[in-house]
Amino acid sequence: MAQIKPAFQMWPWQYWAEHRPAEVAVALGDANADAVTWNWIEVTANIEKYAQRLVAQGVKRDQLVAVVAPNSIEVLWLLLAIIRVGARYVGLNPKLPLNALTEQLTALNNDYIWCDNSELAAELAGETLSLMPEVTSERLIPVMWQEHRPVSLTLTSGSTGLPKAVVHNAQSHLASARGLLKQMTFTADDSWLLSLPLFHISGLAIVWRWLYRGASIVVVAPELQQQALQWVTHASLVPTQLQRFLNSDYVQQHKLKQVLLGGATIPVSLTTAAQQAGIECWSGYGMTEMASTITAKRANSSAGVGTVLPHRELILRDGEICVRGNVLCLGYYRNKTIFSLLGCDDDDDWFATKDLGEWHDDELFIRGRADNMFISGGENVQPEDIEQVLLQHPAVNQVIVLPMTDQEFGARPVAILTTSETLDNYLMDKLASYMSQHVAPYKRPIRYITLPEKFTQNVKISRADLAQWLATQE
Repeated sequence: MAQIKPAFQMWPWQYWAEHRPAEVAVALGDANADAVTWNWIEVTANIEKYAQRLVAQGVKRDQLVAVVAPNSIEVLWLLLAIIRVGARYVGLNPKLPLNALTEQLTALNNDYIWCDNSELAAELAGETLSLMPEVTSERLIPVMWQEHRPVSLTLTSGSTGLPKAVVHNAQSHLASARGLLKQMTFTADDSWLLSLPLFHISGLAIVWRWLYRGASIVVVAPELQQQALQWVTHASLVPTQLQRFLNSDYVQQHKLKQVLLGGATIPVSLTTAAQQAGIECWSGYGMTEMASTITAKRANSSAGVGTVLPHRELILRDGEICVRGNVLCLGYYRNKTIFSLLGCDDDDDWFATKDLGEWHDDELFIRGRADNMFISGGENVQPEDIEQVLLQHPAVNQVIVLPMTDQEFGARPVAILTTSETLDNYLMDKLASYMSQHVAPYKRPIRYITLPEKFTQNVKISRADLAQWLATQE
């Protein structure tokens, strides 16, 4: 794919400080009320202040800084300051058990760590950074803006074993933003809620769309996110977040214009309700290795995920989705080295995703993961096929289908779901009757189980984690 013209010739925040100096760039709450705000000149000054603190503590270019914290204004400043000094940012989920965090940090072999929880920080091995001390004498930071410089590592959820650390440079992040915003309308006068965690590629994508457009980004505490959806024009949400907003009193008066949905299969009933509330929903298909969204469309009754966005390419090889483009990552990070994710054939620059897909009327349809398939009574079962059918039932909001060991069939499907009404025997009988009319016997779930709330808080539900939980229920 041909190279695209660089989006910026200087640090993006410096560019906007020259072109939109007094406009609100960051807000803690409703920028039109009594919220704390920063314009682009103040954003630039804050990033320099935090960068000076990093340099004073020894952070150097190409070093890796791990951040273990939920979204906050400090994490946003820290992310941008890490990039400013030429270092690399990697976010880790602070809700993970200590042993999982320790395992990830050991594998990353990071140079520094910052954690907003002092007790947790004391238990994590590594040199800890502080953001509090003021710098008495400023130093020259001899790092210029270069789009090709690696800036971030993002851990994939992974189906087994340790997650992979995916490395992106600024160019791939900006190309991702540029391509999506050719479809979605997001102007410099709009605002995007930082509604997804910065340890996930979808959260980072919000930051780069903000930087690309020079708009405003709204940062609030997790407990205020539902309320904040009144104040912003755009948000990236998982279906449960949007459903909660539509069920709340906040939906009565809002400015929300567009929502980018992801992380789960999206019920048509949800997007229809959003449309009735004046909210335009977008859905699509994406992955960490491709800097978030690959295909997108206005959400509709079709189960497809739309068409390929600019700066991406996609083909099918024996039903498997292969991708490439300016948004493709630099590779995977191991032993302080970036390893290409492509094969040994230098002539083949396509990345095989292990996702299965089909084209219908120029729209891509995802058929599931090759490694999610299981065999039941000699039949190949793709869980995502069952999920698509269940989501057409009006009582089903979200569903994950997993195999449960069975002596006779080898494995049988089990549906773990959230519903709009109580999942009692009456509803389970209705679902069983519904599925008997729509799928073959070997695809009919033998059990319906309520999805534990702890799994609904994640951007993307880990099938591996859910399978471990299911094993305890057998």
